[in-house]
Amino acid sequence: MKLLSILFIAFTATTSFAQYNEFKINSNGLIYTEATMNQLGTIVDSLNLKFRSCDLSHPYYSVPQGFAHYVDIKGKEVRKLMEAGLSFEEFEKKYPRNVKKKNVWVTKSEYTNYKDIAYIEYESLPGKHQLSISVKDKKSNHKTSGWLISDDGTEAFYLLSLQSIELPYDYARLVQYVDCMIDTTATIFFAGAKGEVYEQVAENSKAHDFIKWAESFPGRPEYPDYDKVENFDSAYEVFQSKFHVWDSLRLLHVDDLMQTSRYWKGVLTDARDEAFESRNSDPRLEFYVGRYLSSADALKLMRGRKVIGGCSQDQSPRYHAMNICRLAAETAQWDIFLRSHLDIMNDRFERVSDGSYAYAGRKTYLKELEELDIPAIDLLLGTTLRVENVSDNHYFGSINRTGRALADTADKAALEKRLIAMMSDPALDPYNRVLLTYLFDNYAYNLDDETQKGAALATLNKVIATMPEYMREVLKRD
Repeated sequence: MKLLSILFIAFTATTSFAQYNEFKINSNGLIYTEATMNQLGTIVDSLNLKFRSCDLSHPYYSVPQGFAHYVDIKGKEVRKLMEAGLSFEEFEKKYPRNVKKKNVWVTKSEYTNYKDIAYIEYESLPGKHQLSISVKDKKSNHKTSGWLISDDGTEAFYLLSLQSIELPYDYARLVQYVDCMIDTTATIFFAGAKGEVYEQVAENSKAHDFIKWAESFPGRPEYPDYDKVENFDSAYEVFQSKFHVWDSLRLLHVDDLMQTSRYWKGVLTDARDEAFESRNSDPRLEFYVGRYLSSADALKLMRGRKVIGGCSQDQSPRYHAMNICRLAAETAQWDIFLRSHLDIMNDRFERVSDGSYAYAGRKTYLKELEELDIPAIDLLLGTTLRVENVSDNHYFGSINRTGRALADTADKAALEKRLIAMMSDPALDPYNRVLLTYLFDNYAYNLDDETQKGAALATLNKVIATMPEYMREVLKRD
């Protein structure tokens, strides 16, 4: 129970939260204070001016895509014939039962797995019966036509002609806006930042000495023992209420002492410097550094460690990201702020915390972006589009999380009209049109008004009905 108590104190020291909202809502109705929003607004004004004055310097291209036939392979002899140049027509004539699917729309992409091994993935449009073949990333596997055989030799795509399709200007402008608003050279965490589940400062450190002193205020309530109380939830509520009173009095006491005590100010300064050197920090030290030394130093400590949730109920990665957002705003580091805010929106953490028990209290935080007077919808749509020729650090959003966020937009009619036009546009590549269809579906699913939801889904079905057969097939609903 000692660890749970420590974590509880750390969270309540850095942020408070209501039962049905994970972050504190300020008087302006947002998770950031009026002062923080003003600081962010000043940065946004200059970024918007920069974007308006810059031309689209280069075209953006979709991921390579096109038609392919999918087959399975029976025996090494068949594979040898394919590798020797057997045409698809000859294959189909000799082995008609091995042709499993013709005229599948396939995309080509690259990824690195958890063992840091690079692969190339050829897969059909996302849907219930998606076909996929991953092969080692080597020159012979980079193909746009001909046979692409799986590494184990049991299946293959016959690629007719994969091409990267140039995005029309309006869509390319959305992608460019993402790169304009989120510097692709910026990263939230420093190189070498450690990932920890429960990070705590070392017991023999200056940080430990300061924290021990700062939390030594008398009268601290005892954390309930789960095995010794009949109703733990009730006991915890009582403890939480008492703890907030004690913690408020404690902080007032520490605030007073820190104004006059050169000794403890020196201990905290030494603790900060020691943590920079050792890269050993935790939420408590970062809270005190931010409160009594500087926001910039607290942010630097936070960016030196990645928080990994202990389980899917552990929201500590989200609180860590929220505190990074707040301090990045206070220190005018826009790129850090926006990346971290979008990570919260997309639940982009090493262990997600998006279980159904947390979903009701989880907000999308779109309003915070809309209040900044940036075209937030443009930004989110830009992160939805998949393109090939962008930096590895370009921000791509989650389709389902972005769809949920869009359901909170103020002007839903304008959004729906815009998405319908994008999904229906034959000038946009099929892969992005399908992704936008799933985006609209997630948007509609998350609408609170059932009548509005039904109308949106009916509209979506009409749009799908106008699409080519190979697209309609993957978008079929059971």
